[in-house]
Amino acid sequence: MNYIPHTEEQISKMLEVIGCSSLDELVSEFKPRLSELNLARPMSEMELVQYIANIAEKNKVAKYFVGAGSYDHYIPAAIGYLVSRGEFLTSYTPYQPEISQGMLQAIYEFQSYICMLTSMDVSNASLYDGASALAEAALLACSHTRRKGVFIQGELNPSYLAVLRTYCSGTDIQMQEKINEDTACVILQNPDFFGNIKNPQNLIEKTHQNNSLFINCISDPTSLAIIKSPGEFGADIVVGEGQSFGIPTSFGGPYLGFIAVKQFLVKKLPGRIVGMTTDSKGNRGFVLTLQAREQFIRRERATSNITTNQNLLALTATIYLGLLGKTGLQNVAKTSFLRTHILQEKLQKKGFEIQNKEPFYNEFVVKTPEPAEKILSKLEECGIVGGLQLDENKLLVCCTEKNSLKDIDSYVLGACK
Repeated sequence: MNYIPHTEEQISKMLEVIGCSSLDELVSEFKPRLSELNLARPMSEMELVQYIANIAEKNKVAKYFVGAGSYDHYIPAAIGYLVSRGEFLTSYTPYQPEISQGMLQAIYEFQSYICMLTSMDVSNASLYDGASALAEAALLACSHTRRKGVFIQGELNPSYLAVLRTYCSGTDIQMQEKINEDTACVILQNPDFFGNIKNPQNLIEKTHQNNSLFINCISDPTSLAIIKSPGEFGADIVVGEGQSFGIPTSFGGPYLGFIAVKQFLVKKLPGRIVGMTTDSKGNRGFVLTLQAREQFIRRERATSNITTNQNLLALTATIYLGLLGKTGLQNVAKTSFLRTHILQEKLQKKGFEIQNKEPFYNEFVVKTPEPAEKILSKLEECGIVGGLQLDENKLLVCCTEKNSLKDIDSYVLGACK
């Protein structure tokens, strides 16, 4: 049976929106131009390697001062070697625990790291990305409370908000303007989209007084190394994006979502959970456990259709956290924090207005003395991606441990020339 997801009419409408007349025109920029590759005569391996190397030298390596949900943290070289081993790279879904102990243990350790960082009781084996993790958390909250309202406090990543709205559009879940008796959950991104660090204590108390669940969303979890964890404040659900843990930015994906909950929500948790047990001889072993049966045999009652996880990327994050350890992750967070504030102070002295009125982590909003587009163009000439343009004269700027003091000086000089 053929599966054709889109009709000709739908394809025509999509092409019209993006300004292409046909699918061939859409992909024309990506088709190899054989005439430019000059492959007329055969080459030896040595010649071909040198030829490709010469082409690769034309790539420009930029300095990144942009975050907004995707962060350019340093990735230790050992990660690429370890995750590319055949045992991990080609492993399949670990349905048969007796032959999947290595991968199951890696996932169990990933879950343990997430629980340690968030101070929560239980984590699942990962989700697709931070946006889908947030949407799944909202569905979980609505299922648990039997309510249909979702309230968002503060500045949420627009991509996360778009995915959440898409999930809600297929159900009778409503986005609310205020907390009321039908509010299933209250969502707070912390640090928020503009980098501000919030104290959620009062909001959590208000949420619980309303018998709603509190969801804490995190886009750069390296922040958890130096700020109070959501679980310590009393959050019921913590979700986020794990890309910062050793995963390259990769033009937006694939990424790694995580979700962790308090014990009373464990049976509502979507996706897989790996548990540790013992066999008949007392040996330690790992198994998939506590999966919601509705996802397989009572699908009309299911609150989620997530039955899988990001195995390889969860392994990547596990190796990253294992390599750095507690002190290493704290160093990453502290360096990102300090260098962000060094850049902020230098820009402020040059006439840039900092818009953040609260403490911030590794991102801040700056009002530029001239059009933001012009500032970004000047920085691009210096090999710098200067931030995310928010409007005509505002930029969202980010620093990580990869931005050296020399890079920061180059940014200030480029922006002010």
